[in-house]
Amino acid sequence: MKKFFSVLIAGAFLLALTACAPDQQTTDDGKKPGGDTQETFEEKVFDGIDAVFDESLGYYNEHPSVIQEGATRWLFYTRNTVKYDASTDSIAVRKGTYSGGKWTYGDPVTCITPSEAGWDSAAVFQADVVKGAFSYGGKAYSYLMAYSGSDRADRADADIGLAVAEAPDGEWVKVGTEPLIEFNSSEWDSVGLTWYPGAIEPSLVSYDKAGKVYLFYEESEVFKTNYAYELDCSDLDNIVRGGRKVIERSGITDLGTSNPLLYGADYVWDTEEDTLFAVREGRTTATSEPVVADEVQTLRASMDILDTIDQGIAQGEPRVWWSEVGDTIDGDATVDPNDPDRIFGYTRIFSPTIVSNEYGYLLEYGSLEVLFTTQANDGDERLPADRADAYRYSQMIHSLIITF
Repeated sequence: MKKFFSVLIAGAFLLALTACAPDQQTTDDGKKPGGDTQETFEEKVFDGIDAVFDESLGYYNEHPSVIQEGATRWLFYTRNTVKYDASTDSIAVRKGTYSGGKWTYGDPVTCITPSEAGWDSAAVFQADVVKGAFSYGGKAYSYLMAYSGSDRADRADADIGLAVAEAPDGEWVKVGTEPLIEFNSSEWDSVGLTWYPGAIEPSLVSYDKAGKVYLFYEESEVFKTNYAYELDCSDLDNIVRGGRKVIERSGITDLGTSNPLLYGADYVWDTEEDTLFAVREGRTTATSEPVVADEVQTLRASMDILDTIDQGIAQGEPRVWWSEVGDTIDGDATVDPNDPDRIFGYTRIFSPTIVSNEYGYLLEYGSLEVLFTTQANDGDERLPADRADAYRYSQMIHSLIITF
């Protein structure tokens, strides 16, 4: 799954890598290629439960998206490939295996990086992946990725594009040179706004286990809206677009917000009950400043929600669509009761995802595994004193189970 948290992306990446290959910043023994200098591991700031994998401070780990295929998981996320260098934005994947009652994730494999030029030449982030049957350039592929990209170092004015691969860990090939969803800021320029996230937080759900998908996403700032596109991506050289749906949000509440949305949302489909589950960022603190979410909330609605709204025109009588599922994940939920130094939990909780199967479907009724991101606060005394920007590289990904 589109962000208000403080991650500054500075500068454009120089080369566009469409191949998915192991991260080449260090070798397996931690040494840099061509030398014997081992990169120093710096522990991140823990206020609560552990992360699902360890990576040194200096690498941001954010925007998780997880598919489970049989006994294997694939965790896609956003990271910088060079320590403390935010200009090296990338989408990475880690393979997960289950043993001893927990999932263990392997080393990061870089899937895509910014292109040399064009709409995604400065940043790539917020990927989501689904399995199916796709053709591009006369070649068959089994996995489709939707991701946000920008030609600005701050990730603003983002668009959404696609990539394909034969396997989750690559090689990933970007589809075309233009975005699938292009953000147009003209409506927002007219009221004096100068910065907008754009088209962000893509989430894919297959509706035929082949080439047809729903693409959920979020658009812009202030006038934000959640959308779903019906797409036939069987032939990616000739994508067929169905109607764009505006996702209703009745039943969602936030403190100090008159128009709450599905911020940073990820979606899964319960095909048995024909229910749409979503996980979103919540706001419990009213503020006029850019907001970093302090909780994530799971919701559900009937899949009829995609049939009642078409291009913003309501069909039928108004109704309350969304209801909360299980407990909210907040600071209290992320406490580690076995460690006296971690009994307050995290104050920044955002960018959630629900673990789904390879088609974006619910794994098991009655249980949702939610992965989410946390981040240290600017000025935390536990961060390196010689790095004023250290908090920008402190993000970690965690997991909790929601039952209902």
